[in-house]
Amino acid sequence: MTSVLWLRRDLRLADNPALLAARRDGPVLPVFIIDPGLWAGAAVRGAWLARSVLSLDESMNGGLCVRMGNPRQVLPALAREVGATGVHVSRETTPYGRNRDEAVRQRLERDGVKWSESGTPYAVGPGLVRKADGSPYKVFTPFARAWRDHGWPLPAEQVTPMEWAQCESEPAAEHD
Repeated sequence: MTSVLWLRRDLRLADNPALLAARRDGPVLPVFIIDPGLWAGAAVRGAWLARSVLSLDESMNGGLCVRMGNPRQVLPALAREVGATGVHVSRETTPYGRNRDEAVRQRLERDGVKWSESGTPYAVGPGLVRKADGSPYKVFTPFARAWRDHGWPLPAEQVTPMEWAQCESEPAAEHD
């Protein structure tokens, strides 16, 4: 069965635990959703992100599904459209991202689509390296020492060749 890999910050094919998890479920539909709420007033960031998404699509031979709109509506609609059994993501850490992901997860699960979080776009997940008393570091050098002592996961295995699922051209935009 098809699984969806929702790419957000983690625009990489190599060393991507969410991609590995999605691959175990069968053909993978990689998707990037352009959320207008995140692009407003961010011309430089938007230009960089657009180029990064285009580069990723090129590395997938045009296999990246790009949609625009509120992910709370777009992703569940796409999962229904392709008959996906699961959606895989890299774990989100920002308050906005966690709230958005929770809303998307709830909508997907109502449709019987499994939500799976794997890995993080960071070498070590935020909040994992702390002082002995549990508080965060405020000075970089002690943090760096603790980070080296903590270690980080080995790179994930390579995922070639991949069987990419395809999406149709973008349907009419959905609104809240």
